[in-house]
Amino acid sequence: MIIQEWDGCPIRFAAGIFGDKWCLVILRDLIFKSKHYYGEFLEGGEGISPNILADRLSRLVDQGILEKHLDSEKASKYIYKLTTRGLDLIPTMLAIIEWSYTHDKNSLVSKDYVEEYRKNRVRFEKKARRAAEENVSGT
Repeated sequence: MIIQEWDGCPIRFAAGIFGDKWCLVILRDLIFKSKHYYGEFLEGGEGISPNILADRLSRLVDQGILEKHLDSEKASKYIYKLTTRGLDLIPTMLAIIEWSYTHDKNSLVSKDYVEEYRKNRVRFEKKARRAAEENVSGT
């Protein structure tokens, strides 16, 4: 039997937004690496092609995860910022980091970072959100 209607499935909903690794890498760069410009994402070292980057940024904007604005200081450049919906992904991103630390023998995440997160997840998530919000308003 083929399921015709997948509405309401939380995994399908999220997969429809994120779909592949690039959306998560862009979110990582926004949340944890303070990147906001197309060129910064392109130079991230992961090897994303310009057309894929443009598509994923557009997808995240269309889904209400990011906002795209002309930069007031660099008028020829666009700046990407997390929306409230995007900031709400911080706990999920931290859970992915913890899971990867546990299961990826080559993880670059420090033991101290994961231990601090595990001590008080709620406080750690709030701290990460504040940092991301300050980064957005300070850009």
